[in-house]
Amino acid sequence: MSDFIFRLFAGWIKVQAQGDGVESLVTSLVTAGFRLWNLQPAETGYVFYTTLSAMSPIREYMVVHSLDIRILQQGGAPIEWNRSRRRPFLWVGLATAAMLIIYVTSRIWVIDALTPGLSPGARQQLVTVAEDAGLRMGTVRNQVNLPRIRVMMSKRLPQYSWIGISLHGVVATIQVVPLVPRPPLHIYARIVASSPGRVTRILVYIGDPEVVPGDWVKAGQTLIRGAVTAPVPLPEGSEKNPVQDTMVTPAEGEVWANVTHRVTVFQPLRQATSYPTGRKYIRQFIWVQDVAPWQYWGWQPVPFAHYVEKKEIYSVQWEGVNLPVKVLKIVYNETNTKVRRLQPGQAVAEATRRATTEMARAVAGLGPVVEKSRQIRRTQNGVWVSIVWVVNQNIALPKDRN
Repeated sequence: MSDFIFRLFAGWIKVQAQGDGVESLVTSLVTAGFRLWNLQPAETGYVFYTTLSAMSPIREYMVVHSLDIRILQQGGAPIEWNRSRRRPFLWVGLATAAMLIIYVTSRIWVIDALTPGLSPGARQQLVTVAEDAGLRMGTVRNQVNLPRIRVMMSKRLPQYSWIGISLHGVVATIQVVPLVPRPPLHIYARIVASSPGRVTRILVYIGDPEVVPGDWVKAGQTLIRGAVTAPVPLPEGSEKNPVQDTMVTPAEGEVWANVTHRVTVFQPLRQATSYPTGRKYIRQFIWVQDVAPWQYWGWQPVPFAHYVEKKEIYSVQWEGVNLPVKVLKIVYNETNTKVRRLQPGQAVAEATRRATTEMARAVAGLGPVVEKSRQIRRTQNGVWVSIVWVVNQNIALPKDRN
């Protein structure tokens, strides 16, 4: 490494020497203390590297002896310095590049919120509030007052318990800890029915039940009341009749009942369906923060009379950081419409499928289905299908918080 540094700063030349007495040239240079490396034999001589300071002794030796000596290459700091002195615009370019590098690296150009779990809207809100507080793109790093920006952001964003900002080169990273509010006390005076149905099971955690399994209840009817009645204990041997005492308590429990759900749909005998043709038209936009999207592709009108529009948004990243630039892509897929006539059986099957899908979505997670039935009514233009499901579900609804 030290030898390489010496060659770099002292300069070097690549010499090709031919003729009689080449060995004596090499010997004289080594004897004089000059460094030689990569000595290789040529057709009638040698090719070698030596330091730039050996240039004068080589020329003097060439005058006295009949040798053909050529300087093939030369380099190092002294050579580059002499070249640069003859190219003044090179120094202007280097100075401009240095100033540009200093200007770019001394400022903030990317602001991003990296807290996991935040929605795109929450990330954009953090960046916008930070910019309003003084953390803007192009701001000099040394002029960024991080404590003041954190205080201003905390006042405008009370939903976060902690806001941190760190600077890494040209990137400002915002990290937050969402504030988790204390859940309210679940103390209620009574439990009522959320839906009408027939009670099948009651689980009372605290309070007095007002219904029993087998009762039919209406929506809003009280199921469990926050009051416990018990006899007052009397002294042993007392002849007094026991007295009932009622103590007010919260109401809490579960009441399971069979609840009827009904879905009715109409299926016409003439059905129009749309299908894609495979043709599509694309428009693309560049979206920079709050600036209106700028279109750079697809300026012609959409060449389809009927189509389905689909939007796609891609974030632009640099070294894992989301830049404030997005690509908006809108794809127009051409569609055609085809009308077909259904047979009564086909219409019933299609209506049943639609009603079943809607019913499954409506009762998902409520409880097990204990009974199913279907009703069909045919008309001249189509069929009506009603499906009825009885679901065993928890109808307990807390009411009147204390």
